[in-house]
Amino acid sequence: MPHSAESFDSVFGDRRRLMALVHLASAAALILFVFVHLMRGCCMALTVVEASLALLTLVTWRYIRADGSLVRVEQVLMVAAFVLFSSLVLLKSIDDTGIYWVGGYPFVAYFVQPARTARYWVLMLVVELLVVVGIEGSGWQLTAYSESQLLCLVALVGFYWMLAHIYKSQLELHQRQLGDSYQALSNEQERLKIILDHSPIGIWMVDGDRHIRILNQTWVKWCGLSESEVCQAADYTDLLPESVAVRARELDDACLAQHAVHYSREPFRCADGVMRTLDMIRVGLHDGAGRVVGLIGFAIDITDQLHAQEEQQLLERQLQHAQRLEALGVMAGGIAHDFNNLLTAIQGGIELARLEQGIPPALLESIETMDTAAQAAAGLCRQMLTYSGKGHIAPECLYLRQVIEELRTLFEVSVGKDVRLSFYFEPETSPVYVDKSQISQMLLNLLINASESMPEGRGGEVTISVVHRQLLEPLSCHFTGAIPQPGLYTCLSVEDNGIGMDEETIQRMFDPFFSTKFTGRGLGLSAIAGILKSHGAALQVESKPGKGTRMQVWLPSCEGVTVTAKRPEVEVSRQYSGRVLLVDDDPGVIHVAGRMLGKLGLQCVSAGNGRDAVEIFERDPSFDWVLLDVTMPEMDGAACLQALRHIRPDVYVAMSSGYDADSVLYDSSVQPDDFLTKPYTMQRLREVVKQAADAARPDGA
Repeated sequence: MPHSAESFDSVFGDRRRLMALVHLASAAALILFVFVHLMRGCCMALTVVEASLALLTLVTWRYIRADGSLVRVEQVLMVAAFVLFSSLVLLKSIDDTGIYWVGGYPFVAYFVQPARTARYWVLMLVVELLVVVGIEGSGWQLTAYSESQLLCLVALVGFYWMLAHIYKSQLELHQRQLGDSYQALSNEQERLKIILDHSPIGIWMVDGDRHIRILNQTWVKWCGLSESEVCQAADYTDLLPESVAVRARELDDACLAQHAVHYSREPFRCADGVMRTLDMIRVGLHDGAGRVVGLIGFAIDITDQLHAQEEQQLLERQLQHAQRLEALGVMAGGIAHDFNNLLTAIQGGIELARLEQGIPPALLESIETMDTAAQAAAGLCRQMLTYSGKGHIAPECLYLRQVIEELRTLFEVSVGKDVRLSFYFEPETSPVYVDKSQISQMLLNLLINASESMPEGRGGEVTISVVHRQLLEPLSCHFTGAIPQPGLYTCLSVEDNGIGMDEETIQRMFDPFFSTKFTGRGLGLSAIAGILKSHGAALQVESKPGKGTRMQVWLPSCEGVTVTAKRPEVEVSRQYSGRVLLVDDDPGVIHVAGRMLGKLGLQCVSAGNGRDAVEIFERDPSFDWVLLDVTMPEMDGAACLQALRHIRPDVYVAMSSGYDADSVLYDSSVQPDDFLTKPYTMQRLREVVKQAADAARPDGA
């Protein structure tokens, strides 16, 4: 690309000053020659030319000083040079020495003009000289020089022309390359600045005296100082708080001492007051001789990453905890189911023994003791089923305050005399649809847990409160059980001022038999997880060591729910008749249940699994009703029920299981007429028999 004279002015910053000096020196030389010629009294024509050109150079000198265009100045200077050197050939000079000066014309032209235009100025002089040679060769004497002298001058000018052109062309090529390099470097620096300033990583560079050389915008934002303010500091650590400055100097020295990349993780409070965690990387800078000249550092903000990792770890712990509880629930439910089968035989045998006549008092006392133990075992099984979420619930519409008031005396006895119990109730606007016994058990467990959290030898206070909350959007805090969705809730809270719990204890508090005070005595708080699950409720725990604990249960409020009617009282003395197909895979249950049904006047035919029951029913479908177990080998209760109804659609079937009906029949397309939860008593079995007998009456009474 062509370059103008002004473009070279950008490369040589002092060219204007240089041109001014050249003009001034030229004017002085011309004036000197004028005085010499006047002193000698010769060369008057040449003297006039020199004087005129001296005056012209002074004028252009003033023009240069007035910031005139250098392009015009150079053009004027070349015209003056051409006139002067032409005059030295054509006009009389001292001792005819003017021709000797003409050889320097190419250097003047290439000094003033770029090579692309200087060649034309030299060519003009060469053409002029050749014309003069031609004229003199034709017989005209225009100059004081011979034809051969003029030809030698042309050869000399041509030789100097070639040298000047080669030199100036190479110089201009180097200038262009240097200018391109400067421009590329400038563009690269601009791109690098954009990268540095828009990088989310804080980048800085210091010299050996800890003077900031580079500081990108990320650090400027973190520090709250401008880049110029930081760069003006003699030592960048002087701008930092003392503790941070000491640490920064230690890290810098460690990086420079080990001659390797240095890593560290440091907390840093930014100008906006936010505490950030930075991964710091420092790399020493060395010159060609290996001497340390500074270091460059990178600071990566990992605050959000650490928070995300903490949240992920929390979610993983919650998932593991939920999976552990689920696995324990499955195990507890299975154990409770099997124990309920055993307890059915035990409790049934006890009730049959009671019906015998003439039992000695001592033996009757032993029977009562066994019955008490069996009932306690049945209660433990119910807790295990509740924990697993498969317990039997009988929900009804009620107000929590009424439940609490009924249990107030029990609560006061349970917490002990050293603990003060207080209550707070908001006016109740909506009831809750819950199982009264399970909610009572949950509240009692929470209350006992709160009273046992009091420090030894010092009493405390436990507060039970019932408030109402309208939730407009899901809460972000952690819950056990269901996650509350927008809606109306009744919140039951148990709050104490005891020793509190740390995070690890909160994570384990629902594990069966877990306790921080002494060896676990039962399912305790773990049963609450099953109660929450069966009621679609949630538990929020707030606790800190030494600050007490607050447990708040969120129960969905309801309106307009019909209360389930209670079963009518059954006549104990009434006897029944008919044939019953008794189906169960446990021989003990078949034996005891068969005897109990026999006591009620019924004839029993038993089957050990569903397939045998279907075969028996196909041969004789005249049974009055069927008592069918749910969980059996070969064919389970649901499949057996469907097969029996296929054979005889109107057959009355009561099913029995150690689980509750909702847990075992939730996906069955065919439902039984009644359900009997194991272990069952003689009274509960009598109710089922009455329902079956009433259903068999023609009038439906």
